[in-house]
Amino acid sequence: MPEQDKTTERKLPPELAEITPPVQLRMSKLISYIMYAWVMFGVVMLSLRVFLLIFSANASAPFVNFVLRTSDDYLRPFAGIFPARQLSETGYFDVAALFAICIYLILGWLTGALIAFVQGKIDQNDQEQRRRLHYLRQEADEE
Repeated sequence: MPEQDKTTERKLPPELAEITPPVQLRMSKLISYIMYAWVMFGVVMLSLRVFLLIFSANASAPFVNFVLRTSDDYLRPFAGIFPARQLSETGYFDVAALFAICIYLILGWLTGALIAFVQGKIDQNDQEQRRRLHYLRQEADEE
C-alpha cells in the first residue's frame, strides 16, 4: 500500500469547512417571508371583501362573516378615507378597501424586493466564504 502524504490529510477547522450564512441574514429572510405572506393574505381577504360587498353577500353566513372580520383588521388603517358607494339596495362598493389593496400590493412589492436583497447578501456571503475556503485549501495543499 502506498504511503499517503501527511500534508494532504490536513483538515480545516469545522467552522471553516462548513459554509453557512450569518444568522442575521437567515432571520431577516424568514421575517421577510412571513411579512410577505401576511400582506398577500390581507390582499386576498380585502379582495374577497370587495367582491362579497358588491354582490350583497349575507353577512350572517359563516364564511362571509369570517372574511369581513378578518379584512376589518387590514382595513382599519384606511377606514374613513373614502366613503362607500351604494350600488343597489344592499350592495355597495368599498373604495377604502380597494385603496387598501393597492397600498398592500405596494407593501408586498417592497417586501419582495427586500427578500431579493437579503438573498443577494446571502449569496454574496456564500461566494466570499467559498473563496476563502478555496484559498485555505490551496495553502494547506502547498504546505
